[in-house]
Amino acid sequence: MSNAKIKMINKLAQKKFRNELKLFVAEGLRLCEEVPPAQIEFGFYTREFLSDVRAANLVARLKNLEEVSPSMLEKISDTQTPQGILLVVRQKFSTLEEVLAKKIIVVLDGVQDPGNVGTILRTAAAFDCGMILLEGSAEIFNPKVVRSSMGAIFYLPIVKLSAEEFLNLRGVEILAAAVDNSVEIYYRHDFNKKVAIVFGSEANGVSKKILDVACKIFIPMNGHAESLNVATSAAIILSEAVRQSKI
Repeated sequence: MSNAKIKMINKLAQKKFRNELKLFVAEGLRLCEEVPPAQIEFGFYTREFLSDVRAANLVARLKNLEEVSPSMLEKISDTQTPQGILLVVRQKFSTLEEVLAKKIIVVLDGVQDPGNVGTILRTAAAFDCGMILLEGSAEIFNPKVVRSSMGAIFYLPIVKLSAEEFLNLRGVEILAAAVDNSVEIYYRHDFNKKVAIVFGSEANGVSKKILDVACKIFIPMNGHAESLNVATSAAIILSEAVRQSKI
């Protein structure tokens, strides 16, 4: 492995260099199976990785891969127990038109926990949604986001917009998940139209400038919890939105 490639992979641990180089890292068999081959810059695998038939088939169909020792892969890996393959992948965003082609659009407004963002990406992909990222949310190419997305990052239509750009969209009803139990219960809302459902930060919820113009919905709770995890809330509301659209 060349020193230049080692240095590049080390740099990609930092958001600054991921943004600058427009690259990120994907590791592990299941995740790397989802990477479109055209987005792969280069990658590494170990001989031990090839002992699994699925893994050997993956390496056989990909290009720009080099075999390295387990100790070398461990040195450059972001995980404590490397799974035998590491890919350097080109970042890719969708067009706004591709996102708006979806009937249900998930909007993240300051969701900062990488695990939550990755889980919401996975949920949105499962329900065939589009996604809009607003300022303050965790970067989707963060290694923890990439891992917890379980490959959704590669086929979910995603764009980044400012709050102003988002609020100027036409033909989309803006909904905001809120903790105010005086507003509409989520399952009573009519989801049979194009909707953009905003989920806010773990600490502060949806920003005021969006709440001021959005239709607010909430999930009723009978227990003692003050609120639900944002990824859990997203799964509940998206499930109902899809259920209604299938009726």
